[in-house]
Amino acid sequence: MQSILNPEMLRGLTEQNGLTAMFSPGAIAQMELRRYGGGEAVCSVGDRLEHMFFLVQGKLKIHTLQPNGKSMLVRFARPMSVIGDVELMRQYPVKNEVVSVGNSLLLVAGRKLLLREMESNTALLRFLVGELSHKMYTLGQTSAMNVLYPVENRFASYLMSLFSDHTGTQRIEEIRTSSLTETADLLGTSYRHLNRVVRRLIDTGIIERREGRLIVLDEARLAELANGNLYD
Repeated sequence: MQSILNPEMLRGLTEQNGLTAMFSPGAIAQMELRRYGGGEAVCSVGDRLEHMFFLVQGKLKIHTLQPNGKSMLVRFARPMSVIGDVELMRQYPVKNEVVSVGNSLLLVAGRKLLLREMESNTALLRFLVGELSHKMYTLGQTSAMNVLYPVENRFASYLMSLFSDHTGTQRIEEIRTSSLTETADLLGTSYRHLNRVVRRLIDTGIIERREGRLIVLDEARLAELANGNLYD
């Protein structure tokens, strides 16, 4: 984690993400801008947060730890998402692991500042209620998907979620094959089963294996397998 002392950058990111409509310049000046590298944890299970995080650039992966020590994917978070809003009011311990996917920028606001703002800041309250509603909805959706859908469909949804914010007509979607063991855990399956799914997708021309990576060749057919379900 790296703290970024750049007022101009901070101002630009808050304007870009609509935070200036929720906070006064004075409140924003009390916040901290942080950069997290790929694979770096923003918060971990059991943490007691004294801050709330606003994701203003990049992407986060949120997964829960099961009693057997394995992980289960909950969702990906993109700007403007909030981490720590569920735990804020009653200081509940963190229940999920939150990890940066590539480099991410997060604005960090202290708990005391937020509680003070919430006393009269209706714009902030509306935003937080919307965030909590979205999390409740997506948690139910992903829980059902993890239980009811075959691994092939869940893997397609995972790939579509992972790459859905990429742009450009020449984009190449890829995932390192070395991370398939972790991906299998996140999807609640075994590496062997997921590898069979990967081979089927390769045989049908949806993806290909190239130099230790999986490349998506046919996004339309991958989207059909995902059936509109994303980990978002």
